[in-house]
Amino acid sequence: RSRGRQLLRFGMQVLIALSVFLAVSHWQTRRLLPAGDAPAPDFALTDLEGNTVRLSDFAGKTVLLHFWATWCGVCRHEVGALNDLASSLGDDQVLLTVAADGDNVAGVRRFVEERGARYPVLLGNDGVIDAYRINVFPTNYFIDPKGRITASTVGMSTRWSLKTRMSCAK
Repeated sequence: RSRGRQLLRFGMQVLIALSVFLAVSHWQTRRLLPAGDAPAPDFALTDLEGNTVRLSDFAGKTVLLHFWATWCGVCRHEVGALNDLASSLGDDQVLLTVAADGDNVAGVRRFVEERGARYPVLLGNDGVIDAYRINVFPTNYFIDPKGRITASTVGMSTRWSLKTRMSCAK
């Protein structure tokens, strides 16, 4: 009888933890652009080499659009997961990262070099940050080959969770 109570207590704790996690996740993403049939806002941003990159350049591909900032502690810890993800993507998948503090090019370059980031970094601006309603870092948007947002997440992510959501966005 006490074993049954322990299992019930454990099950209740798991249920409560899962409920809290889902509630916090929903609360954090409540102001982001919704998933649906509307196309993700296009943009034209500069990468660290001075090339102009548009979201529309990747039509027909699944895109992970990752917003981060050099001063974000969580963003510093995600570099390894993003490097792993970038190296494992197929030809029909793209990782684009947007540095919210893109007006500080030297700071972004320093972050990339010090952390060993090996993925595309675009220099963000207020227009793209506002268009995607970014107010927490890191924030991810998953965009399907038709250019529609399929999901969004806020906060720390693992390579596995990012890869899984990208697969679901196909």
